[in-house]
Amino acid sequence: MEASPDTSAAGQPRMPDPSVIMRLALAYRSSMVLFAASELDFFSLLAGGAATADDVAAARGTAPDPTRLLLDACVAEGLLTLNREEYALTATADAFLVKQRPAYIGHGLKYAEDLYPVWGELAQLVRSGRPAMVPEEILGNDPEKTRAFIYAMHERARGIGAVLPHGVDLTGRRHLLDVGGGPGTYSISLVKSAPGLRSTILDLPAVLEITREIVAANGCADRIDTRPGNYLETDFGRGYDAVLLSGMMHRERPADCQLLLRKAFGALDPGGIVIVSDVFFDDEERRTPAFATYFALSMMLTAEHGTTHSKLHMARWMDDAGFRDVEIRDLPKPNPHRLVIGRRP
Repeated sequence: MEASPDTSAAGQPRMPDPSVIMRLALAYRSSMVLFAASELDFFSLLAGGAATADDVAAARGTAPDPTRLLLDACVAEGLLTLNREEYALTATADAFLVKQRPAYIGHGLKYAEDLYPVWGELAQLVRSGRPAMVPEEILGNDPEKTRAFIYAMHERARGIGAVLPHGVDLTGRRHLLDVGGGPGTYSISLVKSAPGLRSTILDLPAVLEITREIVAANGCADRIDTRPGNYLETDFGRGYDAVLLSGMMHRERPADCQLLLRKAFGALDPGGIVIVSDVFFDDEERRTPAFATYFALSMMLTAEHGTTHSKLHMARWMDDAGFRDVEIRDLPKPNPHRLVIGRRP
């Protein structure tokens, strides 16, 4: 007879194991090891070859003993290797944590670090239902934070942007409206993948100043233009044959999501398509997957109406707005975004 999960093989009650609680209580240490090593740019230094802790401390002007301990912590986290006192990059660190690498995600890490004190207000969010951070700080009021946020979103969006053309084919489409397009990463990817396609990015004026930098740096200034405005208030215009609403519906209430879908419907020519790309819950009760739960809490901490919607609700709202042939598509893992796509008859 097998022992129950709460008893030992001898039939004695098992003592509860606190290890999961301690792991959760101390998980921030791993995050801070990553953030500190990235801020000090240890990884770019080690891209030039293996080095001792003293070498790293001398090159970065840091204190030797804490430097060695931080490097050892990076080894423990699987970011570095140690061989005869010399530290070297793992393949993952080399790909994503070295400046000038195409997949560098340092700006995204800085934004994640900026959210650390915000997550410290989680209990207060639950008490009050109010965000801990004013969204305007990263959307125009503070130029430095706005720039850091937009470039962080650009880095995060590159992975999704690389596979987005595989999730929706815009071949033959002429003009895309990218609503709340932020850094313009998705427009860049889509116009490069669809000959003849041009895009208009609608976003706040302070955001678009940085958007234009990124668009120009990617050689797309001749095919992507910008339209300043608040997407809830600004008219979308007419004559588009595709509208993209990516990574912004999670900032809005259900009623405003439905408003945006109606505005997209009005902006499209017959036969045009709307694409909503976002993190979604799988179920109407909004409980799975766990990633969507954490994402919803993060959005509630940083935006007045932040949340995560159900993909089933989004598809229903799209149908209510008049779209037909509505379908839900997954993007390849590990991308957390899904697509909800509809066609204007």
